[in-house]
Amino acid sequence: MESIILKENLFNEILIKPSKTYDTLCVISGFATPSMVAHHLETVKSSFEIEDTKIKLIIGMTPNGISKFHHENFIKLMNERNGLFECSYINSNSFPVHTKLYTWLKNDEPVKAFLSSANYTLTGFKRPQDELACICNPIEAYDYYNSKIDNSLYCTCDEANNMAIEPLKLKKLNAQQGELREEFNKNNEIASVELPLFSERDNKVQARSGLNWGQRAGREHNQAYIPIPSEIGRADFFPPRGEQFSVLTEDGFPFICVVAQDGNKAIHTPNNNSELGEYFRNKLGVPLGAPVTLADLDRYGNRYVKFTKIDEEEYYMEYSPHKNN
Repeated sequence: MESIILKENLFNEILIKPSKTYDTLCVISGFATPSMVAHHLETVKSSFEIEDTKIKLIIGMTPNGISKFHHENFIKLMNERNGLFECSYINSNSFPVHTKLYTWLKNDEPVKAFLSSANYTLTGFKRPQDELACICNPIEAYDYYNSKIDNSLYCTCDEANNMAIEPLKLKKLNAQQGELREEFNKNNEIASVELPLFSERDNKVQARSGLNWGQRAGREHNQAYIPIPSEIGRADFFPPRGEQFSVLTEDGFPFICVVAQDGNKAIHTPNNNSELGEYFRNKLGVPLGAPVTLADLDRYGNRYVKFTKIDEEEYYMEYSPHKNN
């Protein structure tokens, strides 16, 4: 029983503590999310000031396809992490792989491994549901990981793009085959909220907050966040403060976002706080680095950005010219 790891210790024992000693984590997981990757690496960095932990991820339940939202953000993470993160999918000609196996390497040698019921997702490791893990033979675990490489392909290749499916279509397909039936039924009717890009109280875009957060000395001027009204912040529509989630815009831009600030009142992009500011300035036709005004929003034709919740880690963001109120 000493090798059994309970839910409350999974994240720390499997993903965080070993990063202080070992350098590479090889993961095979039936399902995985980019928000988990981002949260994992950020926690390692904040815990130990380690920025070069390498993660090699093979996602197993992809022969049916993978969420387009997650696919775009996995590509983004591979590009941003510059060789420290690799993501592959089991290809469409192979059997799905439902295994959840975590193998740590040091200097390319397997030294510790865990077999778990938890997928490499925030839901698996952080949210309230029972999961277990146990220590297993690292050499055998690494051999198993390597045995799946020939049946996988990098998320950045053309064939992987063809595997990307709209999330609800993917959930429905999986539900028909007995996977995620409860989750699909729960999310079949999805909820949306609209967040104001201006102060509704003052009827203006604030000079040094929101889209203009960076408009002050010593800041990168494109830094921005999306304000969350207090009633939405209290409604648990978005994940808990500090937990990353994937966002895909209607025009195809991927973001890893996080709820931040006291009272859960803002959406940030933690890897680069200028990402949202650059995105909205490009949409609005405002020069990069310049302040955004209410007149800019009105000229574009919309003062609100819409978020649709697909599941606990996937959101769809729409900002198109159609409404002024």
